[in-house]
Amino acid sequence: MRAVSPGEAGRLLHEGLVALVPTETVVGLVAAETGLERLWEIKGRDPGKPIARLCASPEEAFGLARNVPPLAEKLAGLFWPGPLTLVLDAAGGGTVGVRVPDHPVAVELLTAHGGPLLATSANLAGEAAPRALEDVDPRVVAVVDLVVEGEPGNGEASAVVDLSGGQARLLRPGAEITHGALAKLAAEAG
Repeated sequence: MRAVSPGEAGRLLHEGLVALVPTETVVGLVAAETGLERLWEIKGRDPGKPIARLCASPEEAFGLARNVPPLAEKLAGLFWPGPLTLVLDAAGGGTVGVRVPDHPVAVELLTAHGGPLLATSANLAGEAAPRALEDVDPRVVAVVDLVVEGEPGNGEASAVVDLSGGQARLLRPGAEITHGALAKLAAEAG
């Protein structure tokens, strides 16, 4: 594993490499599409379980969706960039989870990469997500290709709201996104 700048990591991820990257929530394990299989292997994750995409902007995130409901736009306006993952109907069928991070290192990486990146927390499947790079399990550190250093996040995973199929379900609450808050915002969005 080698430490690289966000700009260099953005370029190297196109080659199928996998990186550890700080975000405003937890440390992310990120890859381009070419690194998806390595991402699953490193994480020890079931390949059938979805992996979200980090995007540089709401426009980029919504470009991966088949349709963007008004509630998605409202949530994005309130909480992006930030710790919110939206699950939307994907442009190519199925669903896609998208998030616009609010961490300077993650933003610089996405800009350098030039497109969305696959991202999951940098822990082995079933274990606690690391808040800081020094908290990452040594077994993960030993097999990732790159690390991009930066300030640690708050240690709390992003809220996850599923808006696929015309519904609104809170899959994982966050500090500001609770069942009650989501119901209120859904009513306001019509």
